[in-house]
Amino acid sequence: MILVADDDLINLSLVTRRLEREGYQVVGAQNGQEAIDKAREMLPDLVILDVMMPVLDGLQACRLLKDDPLTRDITVIFLSALDDTEAVVKALSSGANDYISRPFQAEEMVARVHVAIRLTRERHQLRLTAEEAMRRAEVALELSISDGLTGLLNRYGLQRSLARECAEARRYNRPLSCLMIDADNFKTINDTYGHPTGDAALIRIALILTEAVRRSDVVCRYGGEEFLVLMPETELEGAGALAEKIRAAAAAHVFGDGAQMFSLTVSVGAAELHVDEAGNDMIARADAALYHAKTHGGNRVEAELQN
Repeated sequence: MILVADDDLINLSLVTRRLEREGYQVVGAQNGQEAIDKAREMLPDLVILDVMMPVLDGLQACRLLKDDPLTRDITVIFLSALDDTEAVVKALSSGANDYISRPFQAEEMVARVHVAIRLTRERHQLRLTAEEAMRRAEVALELSISDGLTGLLNRYGLQRSLARECAEARRYNRPLSCLMIDADNFKTINDTYGHPTGDAALIRIALILTEAVRRSDVVCRYGGEEFLVLMPETELEGAGALAEKIRAAAAAHVFGDGAQMFSLTVSVGAAELHVDEAGNDMIARADAALYHAKTHGGNRVEAELQN
């Protein structure tokens, strides 16, 4: 669609008919304000403006079109009897893409319009391509940081969250704790009931975790049957309380179905971020506490050893 604005009805009619012969849909306006109103309503591919018009002249109309986020990307061509250099410079400085002086050859006007429309469509296609590329990149990022089985963050996603949460904890002097969680005797489940049943059990543990934590907490599958929870603004005591809640929920749950129903417990190690240490150091201490829990029978919570 092309919007043509000219207060001279003869000129408006001539340009409209010539462009319609080329197959374009043309809408007319007789002053700058009407052109702006119609451009905002119809969002044409191209606006052709005369410079001298009532209410708002073409220069004012062009500036307003370019200042409006809704219409700023619309291509603008001036078609005017003013042919001096100053008029052309003013028009192009107002945001116009081209300037045609009267009198002009109809073939030249049509050729410039063709070019303007082609560039507009190419720009639109480039924008769509860029948006699609961004969508694909977002999907790829989501897949790269997500665990395919449980839908939780994976270890790569954890590292991104860990860096962010550690920075926040230090900046605002807030506590940060984590839990390392491991399914007890999980190899026996896989050997007895098969890997599909084991996978279903891991999915159920993931659900137990996401139901137990707060919205601000970060849950990830650390690897195999191990999970990790990051808890912003939580001291070690609070982390231990959540760990016990998770342990009890898993112990009370009946896993599997039908003839393949079984119990599955978890062991949990808890640690709190210390001053001037890396987040991975906190995770290592939680992992050591988890090891202590498992070597003392499992189905229990252990906190890091305090100095």
